[in-house]
Amino acid sequence: MTNLSFRRFLLCLIAAFLAGVAVAVVVPSMIARAAARLFPDKLSEISRATSPDGAVDAVMVEDHCGVPCSYSYTVFVVPKGNPAPTDFRHQLFSADDMLGERIVWKQPHLLEISYTRARIYAFRNISYPFGEYGTRDKSWDYKVELTLAPSGAFSYLQQKDVR
Repeated sequence: MTNLSFRRFLLCLIAAFLAGVAVAVVVPSMIARAAARLFPDKLSEISRATSPDGAVDAVMVEDHCGVPCSYSYTVFVVPKGNPAPTDFRHQLFSADDMLGERIVWKQPHLLEISYTRARIYAFRNISYPFGEYGTRDKSWDYKVELTLAPSGAFSYLQQKDVR
């Protein structure tokens, strides 16, 4: 191999590597933007319940991104009157394929999420609706506990799943 052909080979190798890196970085973001345009999220507040002490609201949001997605349900606890967050970092409960969904305050600091059927993906049983991240002040003193209350004996497990 001559010196000139080796340089061409090395140049082609470097160009191919850089093109591969560019494709690996750019193409996924282009696909994500296209998918967001084709299947935009449709967030709808379907239930809101104010705590008995009037300090906070429990909010249930229904999320539907269109034909390829099922409906998903998310619960937040927010200061009274505040809208539900749209970023889902503060979600306390997330599920899909849900029936008979309800949020009910059992006591001022105790929220019950009830359902007939739900495929649950995320659940946190404690919320700090006034907590400010990065602080250690009294905003963390107000706590809400969440409980799950499935009604009935529905199970996603089939006989073949249980051995």
